[in-house]
Amino acid sequence: MPYFDENPLLKLALQAGDAEAVLDLRGMTEQQAIQAVEQLLDHPAPARDYLVRFDPPSNDGRETLFLPLGRRLLQARRDGCLSRFLPSPDGAGYFISFAGSG
Repeated sequence: MPYFDENPLLKLALQAGDAEAVLDLRGMTEQQAIQAVEQLLDHPAPARDYLVRFDPPSNDGRETLFLPLGRRLLQARRDGCLSRFLPSPDGAGYFISFAGSG
């Protein structure tokens, strides 16, 4: 098995600079974060590609926003609102692209 100095999959993954805009949910409660995402989904700004950031996991055992936001964004993709929905490489965000925006 070959040895890689760095993870070759990171070259395939989207990075923070690939997004046109950022929705920063860090420090928000789950309810506040879901409301902010709902507002973005209902009234998208001119940007097509977003990085949705949230607090990374801590060692306190509490759930992060990864699953609740992931479920909501996956539903938005199924509904045709989003054309792309991928987790960020660090696990503390999602890349989303709105459908029909170019």
